[in-house]
Amino acid sequence: MTALELAGRRVVVTGGRGFLGRYVCKAFEGRGADVVPLGSSDYDLTEQSEVRRLYAEQSPSILIHLAAACGGIGANVENPARFLYENALMGLALLEEGRRSELDKLVLISTTCSYPKDAPLPLHEDSIWSGKPVGATGPYGMAKRLLHEACETYGRQYGLPCAVLVPANLYGPGDHFEEEKSHVIPAIIRRYVEAQDAGLEEVSNWGTGTPTREFLHAADAAEAIVLAAERDVPCEPINLGTGVETSIADLTTMIADAVGYEGRVEWDTSKPDGQPRRYLDVGRAREHLGFTASVDLEAGLRETVEWYRANPIG
Repeated sequence: MTALELAGRRVVVTGGRGFLGRYVCKAFEGRGADVVPLGSSDYDLTEQSEVRRLYAEQSPSILIHLAAACGGIGANVENPARFLYENALMGLALLEEGRRSELDKLVLISTTCSYPKDAPLPLHEDSIWSGKPVGATGPYGMAKRLLHEACETYGRQYGLPCAVLVPANLYGPGDHFEEEKSHVIPAIIRRYVEAQDAGLEEVSNWGTGTPTREFLHAADAAEAIVLAAERDVPCEPINLGTGVETSIADLTTMIADAVGYEGRVEWDTSKPDGQPRRYLDVGRAREHLGFTASVDLEAGLRETVEWYRANPIG
């Protein structure tokens, strides 16, 4: 397969009205593509007939699959079977109808939850199948693993070009700051903005602050997705990230500084830390996509804090 010219090409983005989806649509529009963002109210992607209708009505040349049945830890604990079932159904239906409609490219957005707990660091794509995904997000991660294999299989049997991308923890303006939906960065930002506004002299944080994670700005992730769509890449998982691990303590300090909070930052060591370290090997993204993240974490955090102050939640 040769590289795809994006200008004028029909690009359908499932989950296109969500946090990452808005960045992805903007990035494709910047390349001159004819972009169609889809939400859950447009088509039920767990129904084969609805997916068939999507292809008939929208006639995509490229399909970016961001939509997912997922949530925080509580939601994963309560819905392990539903998350496995619905994510597997959506991906398989999009692949099957895609190959029937002669789709030019499908890009699947996966998750680091597909990695086993004890995979060696930095997490390399070849270690995804070295063990079983565990914990509350294990079934969700296993559904995405199934879709990794499905993309490769559909490419091999039917010649359907696919790309599989595994992004690090995403953040940026427009993220979910609602308490029940927020992940680590928006949760910490909200906590420190509220503490500053209330004049609190200290903020208590869970654990020791020593665990490390990797964070990728959504604009960088969107750029990588565009590159995966237009380039001829092997149908194998490709990590997206910075390759830099940041401790939760350092992240918290950066956020407190970005907020302008001058009180004490305390750590409640009686609370659990979670997994000690987690960050990605990003060599495959450099090799196949020519992708290197461009947004500095501190600058991205300042931008995100400014956005949240202008768009407070609750």
